[in-house]
Amino acid sequence: MLTHSSTSRRSHLRPLALALAALLLTLTGPPAIAETPTFHPQAAQQIALLSQEKMSRSATQQKVDSRLLLETYRRQVSSPLATLTNLETLHTGVEVSFEGEVLVDMRAEVTPALLEFIEAAGGEIVNAHPRFNALRAHLPLSRLLTVAENPAIRNIRPADFMMQQMINTTEGDVAHATDLARVNFGIDGTGVQVGAMSDSVDALASLQASGDLPASVTVLPGQSGNPGSSEGTALMEIVHDMAPGAELFFATGLGGEAQMAQNILDLAAAGCDVIVDDVLYLGESVFQDGIIAQAVDEVAADGVLYFSSAGNSGNLDRGTAGVWEGDFVATALPPPLNGMGISAHDFGAALALGTANSNIITEQASNDAPLFTLQWADPAGASGNDYDLYLLDATLTVVIAASTNVQNGNDFPIEFIASAGIDHSGNRLVIVKFDGDDVFLHMNTHRGLLEFGTDGQIFGHPAAEGAMAVAAVNVATAGGGTFTGGPANPVEDFTSDGPRRIFFNADGSPVALTEGGPSSTVRRKPDVAGADGVSTATPGFDPFFGTSASAPHTAAIAALFDQLFPSVGVPSAYDVFRSEALDIEAPGFDRNSGNGIMMPDDALDAPIFADGFESGDTSAWTSNSFEGD
Repeated sequence: MLTHSSTSRRSHLRPLALALAALLLTLTGPPAIAETPTFHPQAAQQIALLSQEKMSRSATQQKVDSRLLLETYRRQVSSPLATLTNLETLHTGVEVSFEGEVLVDMRAEVTPALLEFIEAAGGEIVNAHPRFNALRAHLPLSRLLTVAENPAIRNIRPADFMMQQMINTTEGDVAHATDLARVNFGIDGTGVQVGAMSDSVDALASLQASGDLPASVTVLPGQSGNPGSSEGTALMEIVHDMAPGAELFFATGLGGEAQMAQNILDLAAAGCDVIVDDVLYLGESVFQDGIIAQAVDEVAADGVLYFSSAGNSGNLDRGTAGVWEGDFVATALPPPLNGMGISAHDFGAALALGTANSNIITEQASNDAPLFTLQWADPAGASGNDYDLYLLDATLTVVIAASTNVQNGNDFPIEFIASAGIDHSGNRLVIVKFDGDDVFLHMNTHRGLLEFGTDGQIFGHPAAEGAMAVAAVNVATAGGGTFTGGPANPVEDFTSDGPRRIFFNADGSPVALTEGGPSSTVRRKPDVAGADGVSTATPGFDPFFGTSASAPHTAAIAALFDQLFPSVGVPSAYDVFRSEALDIEAPGFDRNSGNGIMMPDDALDAPIFADGFESGDTSAWTSNSFEGD
């Protein structure tokens, strides 16, 4: 899980260098490929052995993530990879406890009988969600394949990573002019319930004692997330500063995708009118709405205004892109791979730049566990096109890590590499098509930088139609006053860009073909922007940078709006927020800032309310259907 607090690499300290890089890219275009490195015979042999092992997997082994299989092979005297010379040094990112246990996520038909079976095998259930066909558990690595034999289990993989998109009245109160809006409209959020989702609320009691949070804050039972960084209190502080009359709720985003989806539904059931989150799971579907996005759409259809951090993973225009998205283009592989019917993706040819069968990680994310994912345009749980992701050294000689899951028609289109303890700057990512058709790809370094990057960083539930994805603008650009718009208030260099291309409906069916267009819909994300770089009293979040900080600013404005116009439907409210946003950067909508900075005065005094609209008049504001952008 990511929360969208800013990282040190993508800080406000690098604007000049990044601006120069972006200017150079504009003037010269993408870098030309001076030389096309080829796979060293040693790396080719290693990839061949890993591919042969993949071909040999039994039906039970095919249910288990390749990283978990690799950990089991390392502990066997004889294994399918016994001849792989670098077996012991391959990185899996799997944490095995001293007791030999791993934390895993399972897709399964969750029944009491299955839970009893897992516990009898030595497992410990963390949470289980029959509605989402998902559960999380601690399992002995030695019993992994035994558990996988159960026919109720579809697949087992290491627990998904959650990343946070990450003092004292927020300076955003003045920059967004909510201080004036409260006076001009006589509102403070009274009667509106706002739910926040982040990691935890460890500092809640101390902030209530200091008066930075109200005495009454509802934390859903068992969902405090403690212990953690208490980023949840920082989100609630911002909301409370701007909409002090609103009632605050909290539920953690920890516990896996299914737990987060359930907590969204539970916050809505508790009465929340507005929900804001700053978390992202790396396994969330890119080209289809996953279970968290579906939960967002469900509560939005019931009238909840939902705001989510767009992310801190960079954008193409600032030269901070760490994602590659586009169609697969095949390039031949050297022996012995050329006789195995597999091919590598040609990043250079896909961008009309020549040939490049690998993509250099020019700068890795500044976190302890670099993460790399590959997803492609197949429906979740029904992928029959089989792709693999490899991490090689700078000379294409050694395979450092590999993700080689089987996709044969009933699997998820994702490969995942976690490799800690190494600076991967200069190393190379390689996409291999093991079997199937050429499809649309999304390879992500999650806050790293790539030699060949593209737009399309935003994915997962922030890209849901029912969510407002929020970009970040440094509050310092307001100069201590109110945002003025245009080039004076650019987005942060780290803020994630859109658009988001969607190929499948939530049920896995293809989206409707548009006449003369592609078989996908393009969602214009992000939607709006908000302030970051603000002060909070939460320890460790002064100042508070990242889209984690920007999202609660917009949620607070929504709370004020909801107090004044409680009967306005969600689609209509979103239309107001977008159309009345303060335009920044290039004129009109853009893929970095969306429609611009969300401002309360403009939203609360929008032209659609000019003809004597009363908050109780619901005749024109009852639709909760969403139109695709």
